[in-house]
Formats: sequence, C-alpha cells, structure tokens
Amino acid sequence: MRLDRRGMRALLRSDEVQQMLARKAEAVAEQVEASGIRVDGKPGRVALPVTVETSAGEGRARSRVILDHPAGAAVEAKHGVLTSSIDAARSA
Repeated sequence: MRLDRRGMRALLRSDEVQQMLARKAEAVAEQVEASGIRVDGKPGRVALPVTVETSAGEGRARSRVILDHPAGAAVEAKHGVLTSSIDAARSA
C-alpha cells in the first residue's frame, strides 16, 4: 500500500490540524504566562510577553510559542519555561 502524498499534505495542512496545533500551543503559552516571570519593559518590570503563531507551511501546519522579548532566550536558558510547559500540550 502506498500513501497518497497530496492527500497526506492536504491533511497535514488542513484547518482542523491547524486548530488542534493552535489549541496545544495556547495551552503551553498559558502555562508559561502562569509562571509569573517578569522582565524589564516599559514601564518597569512587565510580564514576559508570549506570542503564539500558527500557519500552514509548504508540507504541514505548524505552531510556535515565542518568548517575545529580547531576553527571551536568556529567560529560557535560566528558567526553562518553555521546556517545562510542554506537557500542557498533551492535555489540550
């Protein structure tokens, strides 16, 4: 049996898959926000900004959870908020 490549690509890029990925990414983002990490911003210390992006790529849909701050990489290195929040996607 051979898989239909066009059919698989259509499935992996479908609205339903994008919605499922967005739901899981939002659950991760909520967990990151619940960690309460604050960063320098205007005015003063602000909650770590988290952004979720979902799109259909050429071959499949994808979602990204972004620590949307110049110190985002340093925050992840120090606290591991994205890494520790990934389990939230399992139940979403």
